[in-house]
Amino acid sequence: MPFYKKLNDEQLVSAIKSGDRQALLQLYRDNYMSVRNYISKNNGRQEDAEDILQDACVAVWEKIRNNSLELNARLTTLVFAISKNLWLKRLRKDSRQSPLSDVISETYSEESDLFDSQDLQLVVKMMNSLGEKCRMLLKLFYFDRRDMKEIAQIMEYNHADTAKAKKHQCFKQLQENFLSVYKKSDFWEN
Repeated sequence: MPFYKKLNDEQLVSAIKSGDRQALLQLYRDNYMSVRNYISKNNGRQEDAEDILQDACVAVWEKIRNNSLELNARLTTLVFAISKNLWLKRLRKDSRQSPLSDVISETYSEESDLFDSQDLQLVVKMMNSLGEKCRMLLKLFYFDRRDMKEIAQIMEYNHADTAKAKKHQCFKQLQENFLSVYKKSDFWEN
């Protein structure tokens, strides 16, 4: 097998449009670990991850080939999101609901008790004050509950330590943005 240069997203989309099968393999390889980790943490086996990822890659391949894909995020983010949705659908269909669904419903019921819509609007406003990469990183960590190793893979950092340092920087920026707009007395009476 000849050496094949790793393509960036733009090159990968072009290669897929031209029917390059190696591009499909790269799409699969680029997403394998994150999808496998997600599915294994949510009642799945390696075979499930391989099936789901293959379906997701084919879906992206077809969308690109039909010129019906609007790429607003990285290809890895798109493939992961499709894989996650396919896996959750399969769990529902197979009636082997994972504890994840229970955790989600418990989390939402707890959150609805703790937060009102103004609080949620405030969180959204403050998250939107960050750059896209920081928003994504914090979302992956706090809302999707990903570990640093997965985040490093998804965000294409070299190490989990890099992802951890970036998360700390992003959270610090979020805190600074918050404190530039609000003060303690806005929330608590002295």
